[in-house]
Amino acid sequence: MARCLSGILEHMFKHTEETSVHLISNGALGALLFWCRGTDPTVLRHCAVALSNCAMYGGHRCQRLMIDKQVAEWLFPLAFSKQDELIRFHACLAVTVLAANREIEREVVKSGTLELVEPFIASLDLDDFACSLLNTDCMQGKTASDLQHLLPLLDGTRVEGKCIAAFCICVEASIKSRQRNKIFQEIGAVQSLKRIVMYCTNETACSLAKKALSMMGEEVPKRIFSSVSNWTTCEVRVWLQQVGYSAYCDRFQELQVDGDLLLNMTDQHLSSDLGMTAGLTRERFLLELRVLKSYADYSACDPNNMAGWLAEVDPRFRQYTYGMVQAGVDQNNVLNLNDHYLQYNCHIENEVHRAEILSASRKPSKPCDTDEQPPRPDVFISYCRTTGSQLASLLKVHLQVRGYSVFIDVENLEAGKFEDKLVQSVQRARNFILVLSANALDKYMGDTGLKDWMHKEIVTALACKKNIVPVVDNFMWPEPTSLPEDMRPMLNFNGIK
Repeated sequence: MARCLSGILEHMFKHTEETSVHLISNGALGALLFWCRGTDPTVLRHCAVALSNCAMYGGHRCQRLMIDKQVAEWLFPLAFSKQDELIRFHACLAVTVLAANREIEREVVKSGTLELVEPFIASLDLDDFACSLLNTDCMQGKTASDLQHLLPLLDGTRVEGKCIAAFCICVEASIKSRQRNKIFQEIGAVQSLKRIVMYCTNETACSLAKKALSMMGEEVPKRIFSSVSNWTTCEVRVWLQQVGYSAYCDRFQELQVDGDLLLNMTDQHLSSDLGMTAGLTRERFLLELRVLKSYADYSACDPNNMAGWLAEVDPRFRQYTYGMVQAGVDQNNVLNLNDHYLQYNCHIENEVHRAEILSASRKPSKPCDTDEQPPRPDVFISYCRTTGSQLASLLKVHLQVRGYSVFIDVENLEAGKFEDKLVQSVQRARNFILVLSANALDKYMGDTGLKDWMHKEIVTALACKKNIVPVVDNFMWPEPTSLPEDMRPMLNFNGIK
């Protein structure tokens, strides 16, 4: 029954926003989350696809309802699953779409599920994944309408969104390359991919965007040097060529337009000085300039990090950094700002943006303490990766939805930092849950050199006298003498089945 109903919901959540709202009001979302606790891969796949469809096609109302139902937390076990890449992919897609909604972004980030996205996408084999999708989806791939829902992720500010959307486009380009399909140009994905290659610093997103463009037969642009204020006229010329304004290169060169002048460029300059007579041509140029300003590195001229402050208010507002810094604004005097100054001295024409910046400037600033420790987690979960990951992820969700903060490692840090963070997190946690799944301790029986992570976690918890709670699932307790001596005290704790 669960297979049948979850399969039906998978398709119904792709219908219309009204249908999705109606389904949620009638308990469909609650049913999906209940089935997420199971182990049937077919049901879990239907649930993952249904949740990603709800997030992508249900609109902001459904996304808000999903957060109210703590969907971001329940997506963690699906995205953490080791048994099925399609389950993980659609769970990652769902949480990334939710995070693209700024009204709920903070709550999505707090769930911890978003941390799984970029490492998972980086680990996927594009060709193998495309084949697995062809076995489940239409041989023609996705429609233009479906693909357009990926554009907000490509053009958004979150790296996870860029990574997963670029990967989706790569997969679709692989499918459609045999059809000579121009769908990507028609929906505007090509320019979005080129911007990622030119400006984005994330290697996974850049690599996927380059691959997608190559598969489409499009020219792959060069990486843009981000210190725009220091650009020479030659670097401005290169940028013009890459954004499609080669026809104006000579005029820009003739007027010696460098990075400083480019960042101060206005519609009036384009029209009267640079010969852009067509209004739409100027509008598209200013759009590209706003994108450049949003990605630019201002560290050479912005010692007080106004760019960071503006990005905290809204990532789109980084485009105003250069104008504000040149007008003498920094984080020490933002309280003195007014609407007139922002409009005429900082050249911020958008009235709504000015209002948001002024509102943020009136709020008390956050204390800046570089030595401040992050909050202590209530629980650290230690588990065997081969047999205990599903139970560990479910425990995390059940604790989180009841208000507890939980640390569970997701293997997305480089080795040295990973070890330090792991040990420190055990030391700082109030409680230590040890997931003892089938054969969980077998490989530690000869580990006298503390080479395994779980061994280190247990020994650290014992040394710090943490409240240790073993959770047992299909586990046989070993003979004490078979374990390293520093692990044996763990056998004295009562386990929970």
